[in-house]
Amino acid sequence: MGILERAATVAQSAELYQELREGVEVSFRGGEIEKVGAREVLGRALRVIVDGKLGFASTAGEEEESLVAAALASAEYGDPAPFSFPELKGDGAAAVLDEETLKVPPEELISWGEEAVRAVKEEFPDVIVDAHLWRGKVTVRLANTSGGELVEARSSLSMGLEAQWVREGDIYLVWVSRTVRRRGDLKPETLVAECLRYLRWGERVVPTPQGRPPVLFVPKGTLVLLLPLMLGFSGMSVVMGTSPLKDRLGERAFDPRFTLVDDGRLPYAPGTRSFDDEGVPTGRLPLAEEGVVKNFFYDLRAAALAGTGSTGSGLRGGLLRGTGFRSPPSPSLRNTVIQPGAGTLEELIAGMKEGLIVVDLLGLGQGNIQSGAFSNNVSTGFAVKDGRVIGRVKNTMIAGNVYEVLKDGLKEIGGEPEWVWGLAQVPPLLVEGVSVVAR
Repeated sequence: MGILERAATVAQSAELYQELREGVEVSFRGGEIEKVGAREVLGRALRVIVDGKLGFASTAGEEEESLVAAALASAEYGDPAPFSFPELKGDGAAAVLDEETLKVPPEELISWGEEAVRAVKEEFPDVIVDAHLWRGKVTVRLANTSGGELVEARSSLSMGLEAQWVREGDIYLVWVSRTVRRRGDLKPETLVAECLRYLRWGERVVPTPQGRPPVLFVPKGTLVLLLPLMLGFSGMSVVMGTSPLKDRLGERAFDPRFTLVDDGRLPYAPGTRSFDDEGVPTGRLPLAEEGVVKNFFYDLRAAALAGTGSTGSGLRGGLLRGTGFRSPPSPSLRNTVIQPGAGTLEELIAGMKEGLIVVDLLGLGQGNIQSGAFSNNVSTGFAVKDGRVIGRVKNTMIAGNVYEVLKDGLKEIGGEPEWVWGLAQVPPLLVEGVSVVAR
């Protein structure tokens, strides 16, 4: 008897999600190869509806009976389930599998890592360099007791570099990475150039420009602004009444230059999929157009509570998809895209009289992000004076409110978007209205 059949003998309905992750992993530590090998993980997650309550359990392995028992036990204390699992039909295939990615041999991954280490050490011999590379495929299989089955194989390719510079009284860390589906979208030399740029900018430590100077968020740094928006546009936040946007559909809540789209079918983008983790077809969903709030995103449960339909946004792993199959679906963004403006990063910097560049932050999610507030320590940031980077800042904190910043403080939207953490394609954003303090 299969997992669904076992669950159906007790539960009113059930859903089984399976994720097979297989590929090749290469890692370098301290500039030397640490590991090269194949990796395969099978994850299973079961949801059941028992007496109107939702149960969930997950496992990495073959423990079918214990998985069913755990899901049924959790339903006793589960949330109400005001929805039904949909019949699984699909709605056309999205572009998610790149055969060229699957053909990348381990030797090529090793070569990328070796060349990256060589390039960094050649200019900065005292820097410790780590690298991690992955090439593989994730095959998702979804079935439920309402009928039907959906299967999709998705390619994945990633590379990350960490440079650690330890000097007397100072430790400086630089981390750059890319996650893509298509071989041609990953350019190792671009990652190396980015790493070297931040190392060059960070050779000197300089005073922090304090008060409310212009702040330039490079694409990776914009995540501190995106996190509150992820909650603000979430259908569950709207249902719970915690979203500042809950009564603002059709209103201008942002600068007219600001357009935000969640596109679940962007060809070969990291979050693209034909169906979400509940089997609902994906699509393109405008969230804000020219500053006007257009839509919220829903999974099945949030949609049922709101009296609307799912937008194909039920994903596992939370807003940042960090826990994968081990957590149940919730309203999440697929590919978050901010419409770019104009100007290179260098041009944006050249136009700054004085200001702060933010690359990485500590404690993302700190502050009352439901309200749009953020308050974070800057882990990688640089001071700008008279249109040029003069050095790295330390012991610096930024604070503000994303809704205020993106409505009244947006100075420039850059023209060179980048993929960040496999979640969002965003350009640099130059803003005002952010408080900057140093100790």
